[in-house]
Amino acid sequence: MLKKIVFLLALFVASSFSNSFADGSGKVIITPTATCADQALQLNGFGTRKKLFIKLYVASLYLQKKSNDGSLLLEMAQASCMHLHITSSKITSEKMIKATREGFETSTQGNTAPIETEIKTFLSWLEQPIKKGDEFEFAFIPHNTTYVSKNGS
Repeated sequence: MLKKIVFLLALFVASSFSNSFADGSGKVIITPTATCADQALQLNGFGTRKKLFIKLYVASLYLQKKSNDGSLLLEMAQASCMHLHITSSKITSEKMIKATREGFETSTQGNTAPIETEIKTFLSWLEQPIKKGDEFEFAFIPHNTTYVSKNGS
């Protein structure tokens, strides 16, 4: 259940996807493949989150098997990984916690109580200050295993 919710959250965060391998700014390199939690994955797409004229972050989604069908991806027992590259100093820990919490609320139709412990654990990585240039990785491995890293650790 948490994997599905986090995957929906990842899709929410990665606002739009493209088949290109550059984010347009020249500052974020999108690779065609990635290794996440010892899983070899391929780029499914990426998007840049903007607010007004400010690029906030670039998110890229990696899967074992490419697909454009979000509902099918939720049902598949495959490894997936999202890379999040912070590109603006406007992103703060407080704002990310709030936005991620809202994503969980939306994904569960307001019923977060059954997974509140998991949500708190998942959000704990946001408690440290977030700055421009930070990179996050969220790896989802079948059988309800989720790995989160910030700047490689």
